[in-house]
Amino acid sequence: MSAQKKNNYFFSRAGPPSVHALGLGAVAAALLGGAAVLQLEAPPLSLFVCPLRAATGIPCLSCGCTHAFHFAVRGQLLAAVEASPLGTLLAFLCAAHVVWTLLRLVGLPWALLIPPRAVRWAAAFAVAANWLFLVAR
Repeated sequence: MSAQKKNNYFFSRAGPPSVHALGLGAVAAALLGGAAVLQLEAPPLSLFVCPLRAATGIPCLSCGCTHAFHFAVRGQLLAAVEASPLGTLLAFLCAAHVVWTLLRLVGLPWALLIPPRAVRWAAAFAVAANWLFLVAR
């Protein structure tokens, strides 16, 4: 491993955000904005039912994420975690990505260096742990 990588293990010099980062930031902002504006008790969100849970009684991997986003953007963190810990984590990651992308747009010269393998394992663990939580509750 080079000396430069040892010194900058978590951050790397970077230019403006890529088109992919901008697209993901726009989608994340749209998700958070929709969760802030739409009410769970009114259409269109009140019309959605998890088809897997309705058919089998077993929750799908993302059950509760809509409720978690709804509660997270309103600052009701306990209710968000009770609805779906994974959904709450995703809401925070969306917010962090939007902020980080905006900072990079205004000139922040750093980007996070996260090993892809670590991200894959963390995502697999988070999905499995969330599903176990949903099944157990």
